[in-house]
Amino acid sequence: MPPVAEFMNAANKTLRARTPALHVVLGNESCDLDSAVSAIVYAFLLHSLQVDGQEALGVVPVLNVPVADYPLKTEVTHWLQKHGIPQNSLLFRDEVNLTRLQEGGGLKLTLVDHHVLPPGDAHLQPSVVAILDHHPLDPNAPTLGEGGLMVVEPVGSCCTLVAEQVMARNPALLDPVTASLLYGTIILDTVNLNPAAKRVTPKDVEVATQLARLMRPPPTSSHEVFQELTAAKANVSHLTCDQLLRKDVKVAVEGGLCVGVASVPLRVMEVLARSEGGRYLAEHSAARGYQALLLLGITIAQETVTRDLALYCPDENFRSQVAKALEEGEGGVLQLTRQACEEVESCVAFHQGNSGASRKVVLPMLKAWLAVRGT
Repeated sequence: MPPVAEFMNAANKTLRARTPALHVVLGNESCDLDSAVSAIVYAFLLHSLQVDGQEALGVVPVLNVPVADYPLKTEVTHWLQKHGIPQNSLLFRDEVNLTRLQEGGGLKLTLVDHHVLPPGDAHLQPSVVAILDHHPLDPNAPTLGEGGLMVVEPVGSCCTLVAEQVMARNPALLDPVTASLLYGTIILDTVNLNPAAKRVTPKDVEVATQLARLMRPPPTSSHEVFQELTAAKANVSHLTCDQLLRKDVKVAVEGGLCVGVASVPLRVMEVLARSEGGRYLAEHSAARGYQALLLLGITIAQETVTRDLALYCPDENFRSQVAKALEEGEGGVLQLTRQACEEVESCVAFHQGNSGASRKVVLPMLKAWLAVRGT
């Protein structure tokens, strides 16, 4: 069994033993591959650095979704299973009560792949001791206490920062399996290190190159790895419309308003076609208390990225305001042109000319606009 898989089994047993104190490494609520692998490998690193003989605090990675949603993360399930990490060795958000641990004084929290807790978790902020993230720095991000580690750097993948930490603090941890876990994630996040996708940085390339040298056998082609993971991520034909909307979602909550932002690995027009004239969009939004639901579509063919988006909102006035904010935000950075979608009520759709603008661009822009609107 690979060492990282052995660690996951041990971490699972640590949690099941109802340990009163834990150091939890928590990914973001979208639980994409970058978030999941970053949490697992960084927790593996922290565990390895504990001094033998001292009273060690249990270190566990937690995937920030309910266990029932894990099958929706198709690229995550594929990549972890391939590397010897089955679902029954993983820990999920509904399996650990972070609030109770905090109230008992037994919680340390490290955030990976995000640096601002969502409103429902804001009370956990005093327990945060470290952050590793690659998203743009939120101007309202809280600061850490003395001795806290905060690494927020706009690289293509959070796994690049995690790998950098491992290389600096315990390079022996990078056996071929752990190196491969990180490598594949970086390749997927950067569209195979493709500059045209506007995600990759020199550090991503450098780290991926070093990881490839550690793999056994070394990858014959990063393109093959990228194609494998892209295919796994796009394998959503078995998902219902509601499951598809839950597969990779974040929420913008500002100024008393709540907008769901769901990324889907296909054209948004295909999602709208599944929605029975918007019925599923309405039910999904109402169940989650969204004033609006933003769908971000992406397809990748021969490493060329195409993006589109759709906005569902029953309130015509609010829908018009959000659409205008997206069209004009940051000088029209998204390069949006409208598409017809008359078959779905309360919806407006766009082709996105700027294929390099992912949710990392859209979400902060949307949050900033909501905050100003709510004042």
